[in-house]
Amino acid sequence: MLFIFLLQAFIPALADVEPVKVMSMHYDDSSSLVYINTRETGSVQKEPLKFVRLSNPNRIYFDINDAVLIGEKQQLVFEKSDIKEIRLAQFETNPRNIVRMVITFEEDFDTSKVKLMNLDGNIIVKTSALALKNDYFSVVYDDDAQNLPYSSIVANSQFVQKLAIPVTQPKAANSVIADIQKAFENSTLPNTDGQTYDSVVSVDVSSNLKLRTKYFISQYIPKNGGLLVSGLGQLSTAKMFYLTSPKRAVIDLPNTFLEKKIRNTEVNLCPDGSCKDTAKIGQFEYNKARIVITSDRADKYIPIYSQDAQSLFLIDTDKLNHTTLSNTTSNINKAFVRKIDSKTNELILSFTNPVVYSILRNDNSLNFYLFNVKSYNEQDLIKTLNNTYYKQFTLSLLPQIGVKAGMGISKDDIVRVEQSVDSKALKITITKAKQEEKPVVDKPSKKGTVKNKVVLDAGHGGSDYGAIREGINEKDITLDVTQRVESILRSKGYKVALTRKNDVYVSLEDRVDFSEKEEPEIFVSIHVNSAVSTDPSGIETHYYHEYSKELAEVVHKHLVKEIPNTKNRGLFKSKFYVINHTTVPAILVEMGFLSNENERNELLTDNRKQKTAKAIAEGIIEYLKANGKK
Repeated sequence: MLFIFLLQAFIPALADVEPVKVMSMHYDDSSSLVYINTRETGSVQKEPLKFVRLSNPNRIYFDINDAVLIGEKQQLVFEKSDIKEIRLAQFETNPRNIVRMVITFEEDFDTSKVKLMNLDGNIIVKTSALALKNDYFSVVYDDDAQNLPYSSIVANSQFVQKLAIPVTQPKAANSVIADIQKAFENSTLPNTDGQTYDSVVSVDVSSNLKLRTKYFISQYIPKNGGLLVSGLGQLSTAKMFYLTSPKRAVIDLPNTFLEKKIRNTEVNLCPDGSCKDTAKIGQFEYNKARIVITSDRADKYIPIYSQDAQSLFLIDTDKLNHTTLSNTTSNINKAFVRKIDSKTNELILSFTNPVVYSILRNDNSLNFYLFNVKSYNEQDLIKTLNNTYYKQFTLSLLPQIGVKAGMGISKDDIVRVEQSVDSKALKITITKAKQEEKPVVDKPSKKGTVKNKVVLDAGHGGSDYGAIREGINEKDITLDVTQRVESILRSKGYKVALTRKNDVYVSLEDRVDFSEKEEPEIFVSIHVNSAVSTDPSGIETHYYHEYSKELAEVVHKHLVKEIPNTKNRGLFKSKFYVINHTTVPAILVEMGFLSNENERNELLTDNRKQKTAKAIAEGIIEYLKANGKK
């Protein structure tokens, strides 16, 4: 069993010294071992490690010299055992980098019983049997996944540090390491000897930008007709979704950094020619990776999470019978239900052994495939779940697959799934969606609005340049396109008012006030997108109030149709000021990314500007005509 804590980038204090990278600490209760995983250049193997014994309280510690801890300090707390606590922290950074592990005991415990081993550059602490008190669940799936800035280290220079990743495969003769690394051994990829990656990226000193991630993808390969993604750290995913023309399955990995040399490399999932399915991974945002599988059977693909949360396997469900996912079997041991508050409920499923599973979330349900689970006590589960939020949670045995479990939920409910440190429990948390007012009630009355009148809002202006790249200003593009939309609408007989007609600054409040005074039927704000990474591209349409969603859908449909050679990034419910505070249907269009060189060059052309304007105008006209008949 392995469990990797947050993997974060680090800028060493001494750029000319390559310190040991202390990656994580895990507890394996089956072998009573604490395992410290390192990435280093050999100093751990050469220097002997020794315990230092202290009293008041009774404790021992050892130091890893010339070492840096990747991420925050780590702590294991135990109950009903002689060992109270194990803590791993960065003890010193100046003049020398030192990572220290401290173990605290009951006063009468004989500390000589604790053994310290150094095996293949990794550190093993042999203990007596312990019982973890910490929950130690980490998120593996979240409907509302966010890109989080990990703030222990700030990337604030142009320095780029290269890290070597040595082979960490267990040797056949080394039973201790072999026992620790059993989980998902049939699928987890070894790291290539000498492979390097950027621990930080080059950023402007003034930006003080936080760029760490908790998962680093080192490789992805075709395996058994699917795609195996392997890395370091703790992986987590967002909801899988599907696109058409061509058919694609898409899944995002937030807080993830992708090895640069393998980005956007397309792989054939069936090298034997049995299928034409392909896969590609890209750095979608500065700390989000996106996996795209192109297949006529894209909607059949599901994600499978390894026991150690180090690997993700994507495969067509019809191929599951022929795939070995785990070399161990497990049973559902217990279930626990807890009501967090009036909207949030938690279910914990406990297993006898680490579990390999898949999470399938669609608009109307949440389902799990528990692939190596062979049995469960149905009566006990019914008794536990009865009269709780999870009373509709059902389980069924599937031949040659395992157990399918799940329940119906609303598409707006928020689901989070967490995995325990020993991979023997899954925590399922569902937060019920807020009850939105029905559109017919929420939608403002047409009384007081001017029929067929539109307010167009050209984003930014004057001293507010918006996004800037290579001397190109967002404010200039938005004004140009907005004036083109105005011209088309006026030629069709529609009334149009502009929040700004030239390069002047207009505050967000003034834009809203202007719209309220004009009393239009709709409000449309026009912008150009930007990102830290140069990779993202495509069109987005944002709305906030439910009564604005129809307008967003119609306009976005025309944008995608008119500009098919860029990405369809979809609709977003976003609390932008101008679309939140207007009292008529209001949307904000992001017509492309200024940070993407190819798209920037295209956005500057008359052709792209006119197509964008035409699409927005036609969407507005379709919406107004449809609503005029209601």
